[in-house]
Amino acid sequence: MGNLAIALALAVSLTILRFANVQSQDFTSEAHAAEHPFTRAIASWDVNTPGGSWIETQLRARIGSRWTNWYEMGHWSKDESGGHRHSLQSPSDSYGRVDTDTLYLKTAADAWQARVYFHPGARGTMPTLTLFAVTTGDDTVASQSVSTKSAWGVDIDVPERTQRVDESPDALGGGGDAWCSPTSVSMIMAYWAARTNHPQWNVDVPSSAAGTYDPVYKGCGNWPFNVAFASEHGLAGWVERLAGMSDLERYVTLGVPLIASIRVKTGELDGSPYKNTDGHLLVVRGFTREGDVITNDPYGLPGHIRIVYKRAQFEHVWMGGSRGIVYVIAPPLLLDKVR
Repeated sequence: MGNLAIALALAVSLTILRFANVQSQDFTSEAHAAEHPFTRAIASWDVNTPGGSWIETQLRARIGSRWTNWYEMGHWSKDESGGHRHSLQSPSDSYGRVDTDTLYLKTAADAWQARVYFHPGARGTMPTLTLFAVTTGDDTVASQSVSTKSAWGVDIDVPERTQRVDESPDALGGGGDAWCSPTSVSMIMAYWAARTNHPQWNVDVPSSAAGTYDPVYKGCGNWPFNVAFASEHGLAGWVERLAGMSDLERYVTLGVPLIASIRVKTGELDGSPYKNTDGHLLVVRGFTREGDVITNDPYGLPGHIRIVYKRAQFEHVWMGGSRGIVYVIAPPLLLDKVR
């Protein structure tokens, strides 16, 4: 197992555990000291779960000299029919709580530990794990205002797809109207499929929605589930909290489009196909020569999906909404070089 820890400015950090020979048995990680105290943590993973096999993921945190209880961060299987793909809504305890995909702590912690249990499918097939990542941060809403401008003028040609499809308008957490996350994943997968000649990565929007649906959350927007879905097809990635726009630019400069989580109040995002949203995912594909953000916004209709948003407005709805959350999804060999 390889261990790579990356600390970003402004109290956010990412730790990636890579498994050189794939992990197919229960494991508990060592304690990982955080570079900064944190009150939020999100786990994500790359895995293959054949034949109905599944994994159970857990986190705990160290607050002062004490460890919290173990928190369930999600049960994952690519086959939802067996009942082993879902988040867990456990009650709050004296340390904190899990809300779908995020651990919220009442007091800042200085370290975390992960645990994964492996469960066989009906015929004894076992899951295999290649990557486990944890991103941490606090409730600070701040961002890096410095830019190298290296990504200004870069526009990655990500295919455009709309979430407003009519194949299943009333299914899976509201149907297409609520499918921003799996649609964004579908666009990123289609981009890498074409770029690397891996047609099996090109998955349509309804299939992406079906493959990411969380029946407890009752939607397709569970962040680590969307990354896990892409990994089941051979891609790799993680959920990451970035420190600001310069980190978005760094990924774009490396040729990696990202999926960003935003929250918009009326009047905050000029040109958007919605007045407001409590939570929305879209693809960041590049930047104009002036530094504005080029997106594929899945709520747009065909012909109106590529939308340029003013830099300051986008930064506000992204950092002020999810506090910098993105999905990083790309071919494994490329991400090995990125991180």
